Amino acid sequence: MNFNKILLFTTVIILISINNTNAQETCNLKVIVNGLKNSQGQIMISINQGAVGWPEENFYEQRFIAEFNAPTHIIYFENLPYGNYAIGLLHDENVNGEMNKNFIGIPKEGFAFSRNYKVMFRAPKYEEANFEVNASKKTIIIHMQY
Repeated sequence: MNFNKILLFTTVIILISINNTNAQETCNLKVIVNGLKNSQGQIMISINQGAVGWPEENFYEQRFIAEFNAPTHIIYFENLPYGNYAIGLLHDENVNGEMNKNFIGIPKEGFAFSRNYKVMFRAPKYEEANFEVNASKKTIIIHMQY
């Protein structure tokens, strides 16, 4: 009789520990976007996990936000698995789905990157814009550039 109770108790402990090791830790990420010039058009925001395709493709998640507040808007990514990410953002004022540039290639619409990489001549490399997600809640602030 005692042996059966010990066996049952051991089995329950093993099952609980297996279940806990399979659970993936996730984060609720709050992205505060500051400096939006107006609330016309849409915000295109993408989050990448890794350098492959950064910043133009291979998104972990991409959103098109038609209704937003200016000059500050908050975007939430819920249940984001722990890891390394980078964010790119475009204020697509004319809703054509792409960054408009003038005749010499200078952007005509607002944009931003995580870690507030200041663009001079090129978009940041993944390593220049990435950040670590390793807590159940995280807030980052991104400043628009026009």
